[in-house]
Amino acid sequence: MHGVFPVDKPKGMTSHDVIYKMRRVLGTKKVGHTGTLDPEVTGVLPIVVGDATKLTEILQERDKRYSATVTLGVSTDTEDASGQVIASQSVPKTLTEEDIKKALEHFIGNYDQMVPLYSSVKVNGRKLYWYAREGEAVERPIKSVYISSLNLVSDLNYHDDCLSFDIDVTCSKGTYIRTLAYDIGKFLGYPAHMSYLRRTGSCGFTIEQAVPLEDIQKSEEELQLIPIIDMLDEFTRMDLSHDESLKYKVMTGQKLQKNDILKKLALSELDIVFFTDGDMPLALYKTHSEKLEQLKPYKMFSNLWGTYGNI
Repeated sequence: MHGVFPVDKPKGMTSHDVIYKMRRVLGTKKVGHTGTLDPEVTGVLPIVVGDATKLTEILQERDKRYSATVTLGVSTDTEDASGQVIASQSVPKTLTEEDIKKALEHFIGNYDQMVPLYSSVKVNGRKLYWYAREGEAVERPIKSVYISSLNLVSDLNYHDDCLSFDIDVTCSKGTYIRTLAYDIGKFLGYPAHMSYLRRTGSCGFTIEQAVPLEDIQKSEEELQLIPIIDMLDEFTRMDLSHDESLKYKVMTGQKLQKNDILKKLALSELDIVFFTDGDMPLALYKTHSEKLEQLKPYKMFSNLWGTYGNI
C-alpha cells in the first residue's frame, strides 16, 4: 500500500493522533504526514503511506492555503486565542474595508517574519517554547516567507471594543499565520491575534478533496490512495519501459552521466528527472552536488515493483 491520502483533521487532535488512527485503519505502520497542524486547527493533512513517505520532503515544499480570522484589539503571548492576553486597545469604528485591504496588500510577496515564541524552532539547542515556559529572554530568529495571495473575505465585525475579519491566504512552507495576524494588527497600529484557523489547501490538495477522519473510521471500504506517480507531475519524466539497460542502472541506484540523459530527452538542462516504467515510478535522480556532470539517486521507488532480477 503506497500513496497519499488527504485527511480533514478535526479539532482537538494532534497530527500524530491522526497518524495513529490511520495506521489502524490501513493496517500498516509505515504512515506519516506532510506538515503538522496544531490540535486546535482543522483542515487538510495529507497522509503518506508506504514508500510515499519518501515524498514528504518534496510535498512539504508546496504552498499552503488557510482560512483565518484576525482579531484586532487584543494580543496574546501565543499570538492565537489560546494564549494569555499581553496587550489590549479599543478599536474605533473608523477602520474601513479599504484600510484592511491596504494593510493586507503590504504583506503580499516576500515577507520577513519573526518566529513566534511559542514554537518548536530551536535556538541554542532548545525549542523556543522552552524559553517561554521558563520565562527566559531569547532572541527569536527572523525568517523570510512568501505570501502568494492575501484577501479579505468577510465583513468587518466590531464586538467588545475589538474588530474581527476573515482572510484567505496562500503562502509558502513555514509561514506562521498567527504571526501574520499579529503583524497585520501591528501595521494597522493595534494589538492583534489569530482567533481562528483552518487549512484549506496543502501539498496540492484542497479541502474539498480531504475526507473527514470520522468518515474514514466509519467506512469499511478500502481507501483509495492517490498513487506516487500522480504526485510528481512537476518533474521532467522519462519512461524507461523500452530501455532495459538504463532501467537496470536506475533500479540498482547507479550514477548516470547527465549529458546522456539530456540527449535522450532533447533538453539543454535539468536538475531533477523522474524515471518511470510505464505508470510505475522507479526513481527521482538529481544533479550530483559535487560532480555536476552526473545525476545521482534522490528518491528510489524501484523496490515497489519486485526484485532487480525481474526487470
